[in-house]
Amino acid sequence: MKNISPSLVVLLIRYLGVGFIATGVHYAVFLALVTTAFATPLLASVCGGMVGAIASFVGNRALCFVADGPRKFQPVRFALVGLATNFGNGVGMWFLIKSNLSPLISQVLVTVTLTVFGFIAHRFWTFNHADIASLSRAP
Repeated sequence: MKNISPSLVVLLIRYLGVGFIATGVHYAVFLALVTTAFATPLLASVCGGMVGAIASFVGNRALCFVADGPRKFQPVRFALVGLATNFGNGVGMWFLIKSNLSPLISQVLVTVTLTVFGFIAHRFWTFNHADIASLSRAP
């Protein structure tokens, strides 16, 4: 049976849906840890972010960017994209706020920009069918 890839619009909708669920998981862990006084708000946010990132990775791998090829380096690439987007968030917010733009508008602009960047990076690099290991075996 032939594998038919979903359209770009369908992939983007799935990607946004997975992101919405992963954010919900992040907030649920954060709220559970803070309301039970099990962790400080900072630690709860970090823990929630990590669990949310795992939910995002699993969801995107299963629902958006399904690959038949090797998967060995996908978690590493996913983490690198995550680090890049967090860095981009900080730099983008700093630049836009220094430009006297409202913090709320700045965050919306940065979020939309980084969502598009993340989608492209995950589609063409993180979950690409070729894995980094295959490059070393090229003739």
